[in-house]
Amino acid sequence: MAGAYLTDSVPGIGGRLRAWPEDFRVEEIPLAPPSGDGEHLHLWVEKRGVSTIEALRALCRGLDTPEAEAGYAGLKDANAVTRQWFSFRTKIQEIPCAVLGLEQNGIRVLQAARSRSRIRRGALSGNRFVILVRGVAPDAEERAQEILDRLVARGLPNAFGDQRFGVHGHTARVGFALARGDWRGVLDALLGSARFASIRNDADERLLEAARRYEAGEFQRARELYPPSWEAERRSLARLEQGASPGQAAASIPARERVLYGGAFQACLFNLCLARRLEARAHAEIWAGDVVIHHETGKARRVGAPGKEARSLERFEVSPAGPLVGRKLVEARGEAGKLERSVLDSLGVGGPGMLDGLEKLKLHGSRRPYRVQIKELSLRPEKEGLRLEFTLPPGSYASEVLRELTKNEPPVGAVTRIGGDR
Repeated sequence: MAGAYLTDSVPGIGGRLRAWPEDFRVEEIPLAPPSGDGEHLHLWVEKRGVSTIEALRALCRGLDTPEAEAGYAGLKDANAVTRQWFSFRTKIQEIPCAVLGLEQNGIRVLQAARSRSRIRRGALSGNRFVILVRGVAPDAEERAQEILDRLVARGLPNAFGDQRFGVHGHTARVGFALARGDWRGVLDALLGSARFASIRNDADERLLEAARRYEAGEFQRARELYPPSWEAERRSLARLEQGASPGQAAASIPARERVLYGGAFQACLFNLCLARRLEARAHAEIWAGDVVIHHETGKARRVGAPGKEARSLERFEVSPAGPLVGRKLVEARGEAGKLERSVLDSLGVGGPGMLDGLEKLKLHGSRRPYRVQIKELSLRPEKEGLRLEFTLPPGSYASEVLRELTKNEPPVGAVTRIGGDR
């Protein structure tokens, strides 16, 4: 069985997603507003059709601020209209024209404030989503409500969404190679033609040509085919032009991207473990030896007697948690540990060398709950289709609500992201 939906007994509503960026809106819910004074400039930014990293770098250029002095709480979808806070350590008081002019590129500053602290990854309360599903069947509202009721009752499977793995689904393969110290593998996964096997538009044809040039050793021509914002690809190709070794070229990939690639590898393994729990109908059950997370405190602990956790589980105070592999990971035991080890062994993952590689990426290992709560949920029919509104905790993906709702995409775990279909 190649993965399972939690709601597989209810047919999906189908429909079309993201026909326009405005069909998918995300607004960050901050932990607290900026303090009002301090050395950091906080910008409340709306972006349309732009990734978080692209927006961050454009704002850094406009403010003449090093990227290392900038911060954000979480990555937001590119094919969407999103609002989020960015921070920059700068003495600038007036927003420069170079920043205001970014509006024509889909980046609009809505508010500016000073603060004493930089925004750190994960420092938010959650995200609010407003999503339009177009072109659904006439009876879609009834089916949608049944699916959503089940997700609320049992908890949304907390998988990493497809966007975590890059437009071409390649980032976990790059992270896998980084963790192993396989520098040629890093470059092939990042720059080779396997990344661009699925051609969907003219831009991808251009990138496929860049991959062919890389494989032919024409590094300069390959670099020229990439857009300026694709820094990881352009930097590594520039180093190869200069005669650098694969290791030196891989080392030129910006630190932000290297961490994102390593995180995508961790995310892939987590999704596969979650898929196994869904197949066993156990993503919302605690097994002996499981590691659970307390949702309010975020603390993880191993469980010996699942029965003692029954009331906390029912109240959604705790949930079983899957692995984000790393040296400091709290290991599961019993059936839970056996399941996790079987997933890692099936992919040839493990050993001290790989853990060392993740440590170098500052990915120390942790636990992520297998389920999360959907809150502030509403569903209403419109002329164009069905509109959903809901909030999710930080780090959780609206795409997983849509996966269960529409069933347009295969279940979690159907594709490993490291080696293709299961």
